[in-house]
Amino acid sequence: MREKRKKSHGCRNFILYCIIVAAVWYFGTFTLKTTEVRIETEQIDNPIKIVQISDLHGSEFGKENEFLVEAIKSAEPDVIIVTGDMYTAGDLDGQNTAVSLMHRLAKAYPVYFVHGEHDNDRAYEKRLTEAGVDVLDYEWRDITVGTSTIRLYGITNVFYTETFDLTNEFVLDQNVYNILAAHIANFGAFADFGMDLSLCGDTHGGQVRLPYLGALTNGETWLPEHQEGDCKYMKGLYTLGESKLFVNSGLGNYPVPIRFLNRPEVAIITLMPE
Repeated sequence: MREKRKKSHGCRNFILYCIIVAAVWYFGTFTLKTTEVRIETEQIDNPIKIVQISDLHGSEFGKENEFLVEAIKSAEPDVIIVTGDMYTAGDLDGQNTAVSLMHRLAKAYPVYFVHGEHDNDRAYEKRLTEAGVDVLDYEWRDITVGTSTIRLYGITNVFYTETFDLTNEFVLDQNVYNILAAHIANFGAFADFGMDLSLCGDTHGGQVRLPYLGALTNGETWLPEHQEGDCKYMKGLYTLGESKLFVNSGLGNYPVPIRFLNRPEVAIITLMPE
């Protein structure tokens, strides 16, 4: 009788353990987190609120991404910047999800997009343009909010050569606040060019993060935030000289659907006058 009770007790504990693990996995992998960042600059006269989303990989948060749309709407953004990999290459359903989301957002806000290595299909970019999304392929736009103007540059690199130099494509206007949208960070080159702020994605924040150690991996690099080079820029706001970089940890998951201490992220970046 005692043996049966022990087995029954052990079975209940195992089931409870599985339920807790499943709940932690689901909460960390499929529920949204809003990250708020404030940056002061003397180059604007009034607040400008930017929402950045990235790396959806065809995911849905509620039916037709209702939870995601509501999180963005509640931020009351002046502009939305999307930094690529909104679906996984070859996933047509995911592409449709991405187009539907951005079409819906573009009805209410200015939406600017740069592609990543997964969603660099020209037919897809045409669908976005037809949906009212401004696709930036080595182009820039002046965006006026209130009495302040910022300049947004967009590049489409999915890798960088040693000779990469933004001066080959752009001339920096020092009289405005300059923002670069790029899927993958190359912070040294961005700072050398003089970008005030760069917005990037790609890393997914490492997907799995460890206490005190940060991201578990960035591709083939283990514990990247303790290494040298651009691999260490995994998640959040960084400063290099006068330049800042924000790396969005993304919304979706690739190649495996798991996140830990790194929930799907909607970033709200508010530029404030000094």
